[in-house]
Amino acid sequence: MRIIFIGGPGSGKSTVGNRLAGDLGWPWISSGEILRQSREPWVVERLKTAQLFDDEMVAGLVFSRLSGVPNAILDGFPRTLKQAEIMLSRGEKVDLIVELTVPMEEVQKRLFMRGRDQDTKEIIEERYAMYEQTKAEIMAYLIGNGAKIVTVDGVGSPDEVYKRVAQAISGVIPK
Repeated sequence: MRIIFIGGPGSGKSTVGNRLAGDLGWPWISSGEILRQSREPWVVERLKTAQLFDDEMVAGLVFSRLSGVPNAILDGFPRTLKQAEIMLSRGEKVDLIVELTVPMEEVQKRLFMRGRDQDTKEIIEERYAMYEQTKAEIMAYLIGNGAKIVTVDGVGSPDEVYKRVAQAISGVIPK
């Protein structure tokens, strides 16, 4: 089973997705974490300016971690329609999309507190706008190919949001 967490920057998808993966005993595969762990100078420089990465490259990194794994939580992938198409063309089916919704004002507050170099007001607004622009087509494509979706309010403490997610997916994931 493949569950993807989708949400704008700072929506809590990493926090909630990682916790859910731990509780289920499944791997948590985050494209953002994979890239942040890279020490390649060109990757580090791109992260500073919040530029998107080549779809094939990101897909390759994610697929290298999915190989032979029956169940996984995916965070930040697919981030583009092309990545979703690559995923399905390689035989990876998305079973469930968990969308965390958080208003822009809350996103800014969270990301400013996080304190990463790339979390400037301009970059946050740009990343949020890119997410809003692409999410509908990604979700429509995945739903059209059999994925179910649950939308969860991402505002509140991590525990509150996690409980909402756990409740929303309780009838969908295998025990």
